[in-house]
Amino acid sequence: MRTNRIGSLVLSGTAAATFFAACSVEGPQASRKMEVRKLNTAAGEITTLVPVGEPDRIEKIIGENDLTPVLNDGENLPAKYRPLVNAFGRMSMGCTATHIGNGMVLSAGHCFEAPTTRKDNVSCAGTKVEWGVRKDKAAFLTSNCVKILAYETNDDRDYAIYMVDKAPDVSIDVDLSARIALEATITIFGHPQLRPLEWSKVCVVKPNKGNPDQSQDWGIHQFAHQCDTEPGNSGSTVIDDTTLRVVGIHDGGLAPWNYATHITDTPLREFIGKPQPTPTTAPTALPTAAPTTFPTVAPTALPTAAPTVSPTIAPTVAPSPQPTAAPGKYPDLTFGPFANDENRVLAKFSTREGGRVSFVVETDVEQGYDRVVVSSGTGFASRSFRLTGTESRSFRNLKTPVTVRFVSDSEGESSEVVIRDIEVR
Repeated sequence: MRTNRIGSLVLSGTAAATFFAACSVEGPQASRKMEVRKLNTAAGEITTLVPVGEPDRIEKIIGENDLTPVLNDGENLPAKYRPLVNAFGRMSMGCTATHIGNGMVLSAGHCFEAPTTRKDNVSCAGTKVEWGVRKDKAAFLTSNCVKILAYETNDDRDYAIYMVDKAPDVSIDVDLSARIALEATITIFGHPQLRPLEWSKVCVVKPNKGNPDQSQDWGIHQFAHQCDTEPGNSGSTVIDDTTLRVVGIHDGGLAPWNYATHITDTPLREFIGKPQPTPTTAPTALPTAAPTTFPTVAPTALPTAAPTVSPTIAPTVAPSPQPTAAPGKYPDLTFGPFANDENRVLAKFSTREGGRVSFVVETDVEQGYDRVVVSSGTGFASRSFRLTGTESRSFRNLKTPVTVRFVSDSEGESSEVVIRDIEVR
């Protein structure tokens, strides 16, 4: 059994909150009080949970250490994860955040020292989130926490739902249809010990109680898992490895078991679809907090109108026929070459044109720096996809509205983007 090395971690003075966690540490039925502790490290302060009376008991590595740094925008990860990596942030109190759309963010309640009973509409002034922190790249955006919509920390639930003023243009869908099934494969991304983003690889969902060795029992709204984490992973979302949707919030643990709160057992449903302060949406790789805005021409409601290509700031845009504003097949669209520091909408397909759209995007843009972002749907049904370098990707039956946007950095060259085989229905 490999356990976490404490290294330079030093516990600060007082616990912020103490509560019973149904966590058997010494034997099959031994309950243990858990408390919030602040760990002072060389990298900064980390908020985590430790057993009362055992301040150094923080091991969360299960067996071999699988934590893997995310490099080159996820090029060292399986391809399916790469569009997700900019949705994770490092919080100023030493926890992990996940953007789930429209500036709404998930983390653990104990990160905010939440009370044992639910509380709504709480100020979070002074809390910041850095998005896109990686070993080979600095954060592309820093957000301020605007308001905690709801939070709670006790022996059964540990969650925080809050809003930020600026949000990444990438978000992760949430699955509120049902609890994740036992033995389903899951994965976690986070900032262990405040390090740049790391991936836990995969593990499976286990029951909250009655694990084979009876070493850990957790609350009625929680489940157990053995994905590797460390202090700083608190608040990381647990993601279904098949659907890539959020199914839980990682709270803590003690080797050989970690645990998480079922996302279905939080009050998140209450806030979906309700008006919230509109955040500024920032592109994912620009160093500025928000994109430069260029004028765009939106499709009109006239029978002959169409989703249009916005006026360009680039040297030239290859002319292309425009689609008609009706279901059916549209002509191919070609763009480029492109200028530096662009943030340009290439095409929009609104709900007036149809409910679903399919097309192929081909890119010949600067690898890793310039990119095309395809956004589909609104609110919690929204999805974003990112293409960079030389790619050809087919999108089938995306829910409208759909936007195809090109974003470039301050250097390098990008030659061409083609949107072809467009069909709206």
